[in-house]
Amino acid sequence: MQKVKKGVVPAAGLGTRLYPMSEMQPKEMLPIGGRPMIYYTVLEAALSGLEEMYIVVNEGRASLRRYLERGELDKDLQEEGEGHRIRSPHITFVDQPAPLGSGEAIYRTKEMVGEEPFALMMPDRLLFGSYPALTQMIPLYERFRHDTLGVLTLGAREAEGFGNVGILQATELEQRIVEIHGFSDKSEDPLILKEGETVLKFAGRSILGPHFFTYLERMRGGTEEWDDTPALQAMCRERRVIGKVLEGTGFDVGNLIGYRAANEKGVARI
Repeated sequence: MQKVKKGVVPAAGLGTRLYPMSEMQPKEMLPIGGRPMIYYTVLEAALSGLEEMYIVVNEGRASLRRYLERGELDKDLQEEGEGHRIRSPHITFVDQPAPLGSGEAIYRTKEMVGEEPFALMMPDRLLFGSYPALTQMIPLYERFRHDTLGVLTLGAREAEGFGNVGILQATELEQRIVEIHGFSDKSEDPLILKEGETVLKFAGRSILGPHFFTYLERMRGGTEEWDDTPALQAMCRERRVIGKVLEGTGFDVGNLIGYRAANEKGVARI
């Protein structure tokens, strides 16, 4: 069983859900709790033992590159460690010249990932107040040896800050462990639940085998935007996919409601 050593981070999107804030700088550089959004993704990767990160960017991400390359990230990690050095994984930037979708961005890392499992980390999905999401998920992946998705349980109040994509159909295997059978379509509609209603929601963290790139190829379709959602949906239909119901509070900081909630409620250490 190969260890999970590599992470893929799509960070070249337009950030339209955060307009107008994302007009002047990449959404990954918007502050959450006084630090750039991307900081928390790198910190999670470091604390979870990843050794390599492939961050997909475009030419408009100059400030993001500077933060990750010129010592600011290391300074923030040192402060986080309170005297104990936290080492960032080695970061490689992968260029996506045109905004052709998250699926196309992920596919650009295929040769670098090779035949190893990898963590797919959406930088606008954050988890606070507990162990990092990947730290909770990696032991489960090593135990079951199947693709593993991070899962949040959302009630009516929490759902207000999330979109509709990635509502999961699943059956419980053990406490906080499920088997996933379905994955909802991408939708622009808000996620609205009745009082007392709960759903299982994809948390933007996955541990995937290299076969995922084959799913991306198959599900590319004929549209201009190449999204990763159809690949995840097909994988859930055709393979055994395990879900870890995460401890902690999740935020979708890629939209205005979730971004404000993460800042207003205060950011706990992960």
